[in-house]
Amino acid sequence: MKAANDPAADFEPVAARPYFECKSSGVYYIHTETDKDGRIIEKPPLRLSDGLELIGRGIDANGGHYRVIRWRDALTRQSKTAALAMADIGTPPCWQRLQGYGLTVMSGRRKRELLADYLQTDGKTTPYTVTSKAGWQSGAYILPSGEILSDGLKASRVIYNGDTSQAPAYTQSGTLQDWQQHIARYAAGNSRLLLAIGTALAAPLLHLLDEQNGGFHIYGDSSDGKTTAALVGLSVYGSPNALKAAWRGTDLGFSNLALARNDGLLVLDEIGEAHPRTVSKTAYSVINGKSKTQGAKDGGNREGQEWRVLLFSTGEYALKNYMERAGETWEAGQNVRLPSIPAATLHGIYENLHGFPNGAALSDHLKAAAQQYHGTAIRAWAAKLQTLSADTIRAAFAAFLATLPELNGQAYRIARRFALAAAALELAADITGLPAGIGTAGIKQCFDDWLAVNGTGKYEDNEIIKRMADFMNRFADSPRFAQWNDPYTDRNHAGYRRPSPDAALNAAGIDEFWIIPPVLADEILNGADIFKACIVLHKSGWLIRPENGRGWKFQRKNKGRFYVFQGAEPPETDGQE
Repeated sequence: MKAANDPAADFEPVAARPYFECKSSGVYYIHTETDKDGRIIEKPPLRLSDGLELIGRGIDANGGHYRVIRWRDALTRQSKTAALAMADIGTPPCWQRLQGYGLTVMSGRRKRELLADYLQTDGKTTPYTVTSKAGWQSGAYILPSGEILSDGLKASRVIYNGDTSQAPAYTQSGTLQDWQQHIARYAAGNSRLLLAIGTALAAPLLHLLDEQNGGFHIYGDSSDGKTTAALVGLSVYGSPNALKAAWRGTDLGFSNLALARNDGLLVLDEIGEAHPRTVSKTAYSVINGKSKTQGAKDGGNREGQEWRVLLFSTGEYALKNYMERAGETWEAGQNVRLPSIPAATLHGIYENLHGFPNGAALSDHLKAAAQQYHGTAIRAWAAKLQTLSADTIRAAFAAFLATLPELNGQAYRIARRFALAAAALELAADITGLPAGIGTAGIKQCFDDWLAVNGTGKYEDNEIIKRMADFMNRFADSPRFAQWNDPYTDRNHAGYRRPSPDAALNAAGIDEFWIIPPVLADEILNGADIFKACIVLHKSGWLIRPENGRGWKFQRKNKGRFYVFQGAEPPETDGQE
């Protein structure tokens, strides 16, 4: 029994326990024993793996837990970090992943069991955010390579655990000044190049302004510089040829591409190589920002994925024309998500050759320069965005919208995407090296060109009137319309034609066309909502409504019921062309 004044009486005896030790040379397990004299004896260290420091614990958006590891790459000697799913520790996938990082994992069941214990129980517990998506995460901007663009504090607490298959493409080459001098300066006075760069810079603004996904489709003749514009946009992020994707692929494949480029730019080149159904699905699924529902192996559904992305597409035809050539329909929702903008100007896509003899020479220069100088702008831009207030970004956004005419719902939604590109260019003037106002002028030119083709009306309304006009242009003077008092003889009888009972219209040579209901519903409108179509056609002043106001069909004695149109053209085009 110890005396009351014995110092050892204040301490409980401590039993020696085995422990792990992480050194630069590896992770070791040290087993301890107590001999018969009570002395602690350490057995020779048992090497389990290369050096593998445990620096924290992480959790992802779905509640999954991770151990955050750090090691020094054997070849580059650079420090690297990664997150290991707790659920995988001790299983072959865990060892395969560590070996994939170039780390040696010792064989033998006992050694791997001990390494699994080390990974689960040792090291620090500093909390981390683990994400499988690039883009904005916990205040930091993450490239698809896993590189975190942020100040040190934010970067130290975020781990990217997603697809890094394109990591080599998101590299830097040259300096920001090189990129400005050899690429960005040639966008001045070239609206389509400004749109490409603006779209690339605008992608990180989607999250900051809570704007919807979308994009732009540039169309025009082959070899007019459309692909060059796409490569210039991609040079903001990294190696253009490595980052450029083709329209060929599957719905799931495009969703994976979009997820890997969250808050970034996705370029799909040459739409003519894709099946029209692929184009239609991509415009909805990729730009909608959500993966389709898929079942899980253990029952229920897999966790859905969401992303924000801006798409820059190229092709020889407008998307609507491309789809119609293949017998497909291009709906209003798709048009709003991915509006088509003509590329052709005086020199292909260029308005200003900057001293080059022709557009081809300027394109050759830009393509070569983009391969040599890239990846610096996004790093500078992400750093700047973390210093700008949301009010500053919104003010630049609103400034562009204030320059536009009054627009309706669909045109206004499209205009907001142009405003994103314009705002990005103006806010990034010190990064592009372009003078203030150059970006706004170029994007405004692109918007004006889109507006000249599409007008300010709703896409669906314009499409209804266009279908009706196309039909009348083809058949108004054909035997398909019998004269008022003549029996119809054409097998494809569409209705009757008579001089307008209105004296002024009659004097102007405007006739009435009485159209059989199935012809309007099935042939002209092709299954579109007949009631909505009648409202649109009536508001245009083309479709006449019966005086009793009930329904839209006129009754002709012994001949049935008809839709009655005043003139072979919609009123607003009478006398033109």
